[in-house]
Amino acid sequence: MLKVRKSHKYIRSKIDIRQAQMEGFQHPQYVITINDITLNDYLNQNTQSRSFDLLVPPIGLFENRDQQKVLELLSYTNVALPVLVCSDDMDFSCTVVTTNVEEMKDCIIWRAFGYGVDMSKPIHVPPLAFEKDQYREFVKVFKDFIHFNHRDSL
Repeated sequence: MLKVRKSHKYIRSKIDIRQAQMEGFQHPQYVITINDITLNDYLNQNTQSRSFDLLVPPIGLFENRDQQKVLELLSYTNVALPVLVCSDDMDFSCTVVTTNVEEMKDCIIWRAFGYGVDMSKPIHVPPLAFEKDQYREFVKVFKDFIHFNHRDSL
């Protein structure tokens, strides 16, 4: 059973990134999971849509400049972080889902979500809070996947 801690007004969630088979894809894809469900499903359930089905984390982006931007942003808090992109285009020119990453005294919060790197169109879902140590481990693994895929594309 998942143990979720409540701190102030945020319920702590578990975050992870890994490869898994996803519906609509022939091969395993990278997926971000929140409390053991994909970020895609979290967004779909909370918006009552299927708009997020074919989006993937920004790993292996076609534009090196875009990939470097993601790597940079992962190192910071209080930024807008792209977390999902269109699996066909694998760049920032099509669908991009971004979250505002905020560091609080005792946790990291994905406070708001939106479309585009500028979050110009809001996605109305509840914020997510993570233990700092667990979030740092998520960021480390995310960066490792980016580095691994970048090396393979050379």
